[in-house]
Amino acid sequence: MGSRVWDVIKATDASYSDLHHEMNTIGGETQSYTIKSGDNLSRIARRFYGDADKYNGIAEANGIDDPDKIRVGQELTLKVLS
Repeated sequence: MGSRVWDVIKATDASYSDLHHEMNTIGGETQSYTIKSGDNLSRIARRFYGDADKYNGIAEANGIDDPDKIRVGQELTLKVLS
């Protein structure tokens, strides 16, 4: 049985032309994010907006005076990109 599965895997199109994906949004203009250990606003900005320099916008939108002083468990509101 395992070899049949492997044969199917090897037969897939290497150019991924058969790959199909769909993404749906279910919310409004913002989403929440809970700060985890190792996070900083630059990493969060890079993850959600593709640009670490957008950390100041996150800080301002969440009333954070000092972007270096965030804490694990703190809830952020992030604007959803359209």
